[in-house]
Formats: sequence, structure tokens, C-alpha cells
Amino acid sequence: MAAISSSSQSDISHAYTGSAGPAGTGLFAARDFEAGELVLRLEREVVSVLDSGRFGVACERCFLTEEDGEEDDVEVKLKKCGGCGVVKFCGEVGCKIEEEAGIVKCQTTSWKHHHKYECKIFKRLYPNVLPNTARLLMRILLRRQNMVLPSTDWEAFMKLQHHLDYFKAQKNPQATNTWENIQLIARAAKEYSGSNEDLGRVEAMIGRILINSLTLVTPTYTSLGLSLAPTAALLNHSCNPNAVVSFSGPILYLRTLLPIPKANELLISYIDITNPLPLRQTDLQSRYFFTCKCPYCSASPPQTLGHADPPPSIAAALSAKKLDELESRAKVLMQESLAPELLSQGPEARLKPLKQAMALFAPLSAYPPYRQPYAALRAAMVLALLAAEQWIPALIHSLITYFHVDPFQLPQAMHPVRVVHKWVLLKLVLQIVAVGQEGDEAVKALEEKWGLDWAVVVWGLLREVEGSVGGSHGVESRFAGRVRKEGERFRVDTRARWEDRGPGMGEVESEWGRLRAVAADGVGLWEEREKDLPLVHR
Repeated sequence: MAAISSSSQSDISHAYTGSAGPAGTGLFAARDFEAGELVLRLEREVVSVLDSGRFGVACERCFLTEEDGEEDDVEVKLKKCGGCGVVKFCGEVGCKIEEEAGIVKCQTTSWKHHHKYECKIFKRLYPNVLPNTARLLMRILLRRQNMVLPSTDWEAFMKLQHHLDYFKAQKNPQATNTWENIQLIARAAKEYSGSNEDLGRVEAMIGRILINSLTLVTPTYTSLGLSLAPTAALLNHSCNPNAVVSFSGPILYLRTLLPIPKANELLISYIDITNPLPLRQTDLQSRYFFTCKCPYCSASPPQTLGHADPPPSIAAALSAKKLDELESRAKVLMQESLAPELLSQGPEARLKPLKQAMALFAPLSAYPPYRQPYAALRAAMVLALLAAEQWIPALIHSLITYFHVDPFQLPQAMHPVRVVHKWVLLKLVLQIVAVGQEGDEAVKALEEKWGLDWAVVVWGLLREVEGSVGGSHGVESRFAGRVRKEGERFRVDTRARWEDRGPGMGEVESEWGRLRAVAADGVGLWEEREKDLPLVHR
């Protein structure tokens, strides 16, 4: 048993390492925790790289995007590094150190920390860009060679499992391709970094990255790249996790989802745990080489967050084989909606395969909205509809998610993804109010049918987000700052009606009854607008 220490004053740890039985080493709670409490805050040891497709939209160090700037009411101007012309920073142009007392610039910080070792390599390779795994390892190797990587970080990285034997032993085509990629990436990282490490050791390092890295995300869980933190890599998996990882810029946070007694293991999810048992086990075995034996997987029958077997009415109408074919077809259509040629044509083109997938479920009125892949399909629909500025259909899908999906799949009110969904719904309602004031006919039709009081809706959602954001993201997070600003603006706008108190609980509950009716009546209300394909299905 060993406490986790840090040489950085900004890093926080309330966990210790210990034996997790067959799972190997794990992280354990150093004290009692309530839900929504901070366990880890890691920055110094975290190595994060952007996906190549994100170079043009996010700062290389703080990962701020121009879209974030709009949300935060600040102007973000990303400028290319003047040395390599590849990465961008939210500061001045040029890979030069410029000291200004009291001002920390992303470009200056990045240059001192790692970019001065990478810049010439990136320039030499441009316009080609190495994969994110190669760039992440190359950064570790370059910093070690230049004696700026703390020895404790290197030792912690090298202690991580790499499972290289498993990668080599797999015989299916996908695994063979993965092993070939490991070999190629290792050679590239070794060559361009100029490392003296043995190639076999470098291949094992790639294995460590593949097994132990996390997806780098924005505060609203948009994927940005790849992140590795040796401490966080010790977190084991459960299909009913008690903690969750989030990021705010370059900082990694671990917060509790449930109350955790002292000395209990801290567990996160590695995969989409809303999928049924066979899919979960296949995913874990193919990517991480273990069979999950958590209480959910070991139960009889196995349990799944938000998953439900088809009700008798569906079982009577469709054989298990036919239902599986229908669900598989829906997944294929969802993948088609992400095809580059469709994305290049704009959001309307992406909607077509998603609507076709929705149409598959239209005859199955009893199909649970929180069963996969239906729930994931609806989430994809919301994003596509928002991009297409189809506000009212997006609202209906978001309300169905709010009432009938998230409470089952994300039962903790302060789960960060659930809080983000509420935030998106709140922003969507504000957008609907804005277009309604401009005379939008669809908004007018909705208001006439249900007599919605949008101000009460916004207040209700704002209270929910404000009440949860401290536990989901932390009160000092960038996301919490956005919530505070939106709350301040809205309170000023509605002060004449409610002062700062807002509507009473009775008013909110009445409005929530109307919102439930909007979600339930979605098909009937909008079928005249979408006669060719069902747009919304309960």
C-alpha cells in the first residue's frame, strides 16, 4: 500500500495504491467520500496530445477552441506556431520564449515544456502528421533525452502494463493490423525522437499507451485527443463505476459518482457500459485483454445501466434474430452518417441516414428509449439537428433524452455527461426563445399547442445545472464559470418578474408536465413536417 505523492503543489490526491486482486494494482479512497467530491487533480504528470484533425481548432497546450471562446465570452484567436506551422496556440505567433511578468502564455509554457524539442520534427514532416500515439510517445522520449522529464514520471510510465504478448498473440485480422501499427508507430517514434531505446522496448511503450491512455475531452465531452497519466492509469474498470474522469484544459480530474467509504477501490468505466453484456465483454477483451467480473457482469441475469430486454409485445412481433438485424442495421446507418463525404456536404446530408435509422424503430412503439443503439442514435440526432439549426425537432429529441434516457443510463444527477446534456438543453431553449422572438412559425406552433412559459423552463434547467455542476465539474472549472455567467445574465433579464428568487416549485412542476407532454406528443406534432421519414419516435 502506498500513498500517491506529487512534486507539484497544484496536484491533489486523496487516493493510495494497493492490490486489487486479479485486476492487479488499483487506486483506493484515502478517506470517506460523498458523491461529487474531488479525489484527484493531476497536471504535472499528464501528457496530452491533440488528434491531428484538431490541430486547427484547439490550442496545443490549454486545448481552448474558438467555440469555447464564444461560450466564455472571450475572443480566442488561434495562431500557428511560426516554427513548425502545424500546431496552434491561443497567443502570439512564433516558437519564441517571451517573458512577461505575471502572464503565462500557452505558447511560452508549451515551448519550455516540450514543443522546443518537437517543433523541428513537425516542420520536417509537414504536411504529414504522425499519429497521436506516436506523438505522445515521442514527447515522453524527447523530454527524457533532454533530462526534463522527472525520473518518477518515467518510472511510473514504465511500470504500467503493456500486454505486448497479447497484441502479438491475437490472430484475427483486426488484431494483426493493430500489431503491425504498433511496429510502425514504434519505429517512427524511435527514429524521429532519436531515441537510443531498444526497438522492442519502444514497442512495449506503445502498448502501454494503447492500454492505459484516456480520451482527452472538452468540459462538454467532445473528443480532442489522447491523454496519459500514470496515476489515473491505475484506475480499474467496472460496469457500475463509482468515479468518473473529466478534463478542464490540460488538467485531469477524478470525481466520485457515488459515496465511497475509506479504503474502497475507485473504479471508472473504460467502455460504453450501456451496451449489453456480450458487447461489453467483447469490447473489453479486444481492447484491454480481460473479462470483466464486476457485480453487474457477474449477476444472474447480468445487469446493464440503461439497458432493457425487449418487452413481450416486441418479442411476439419480432424474432430475436430479426431484432438483432434491425439493431445492426441502425448501427450501420449511424456509421454512414459519419462518412467524410457526408460530413463535407453539411448537416442536412448527415441527417438522412440518421432518419432512416429512426424509421426502423417506428413500428416498435414499445421499444425502450434507453436501450442501445436507440439511445445513441437519438444522441446523434440531437447533434445533427443542432448543426442543421432544426431547433424544435432537436428540442423534442433532447426532452426524450432528458426524461426517458438519462435517468436510466446516467442515474446520478451530477454525472458530468448528464449535466452537459441538461446544459445543451438549456442553451437550446434559449435559442428557441431567440428565434421565437423573431417570429419563427415552428416555435409559435409549439407555444400555441402547449402554452409553454419559456422563462420558467430556463429557470428550472438553470437550477438543476447550478445545483449539480460543483459535483460534476468542480466550482472552479471553466464549465462552472460558463454556468455562472449564464445564470447571472438570465437573472438580470427576469428580475422584473421574479426579482432573484425565480419561479416557485409549483410553477416549475407544472411546466415540466407540459414538457413531458411535448416529448410524448413529438410524433403527432411534427409528422406533417416530415412525412417521408419519421423524425421523432418515442
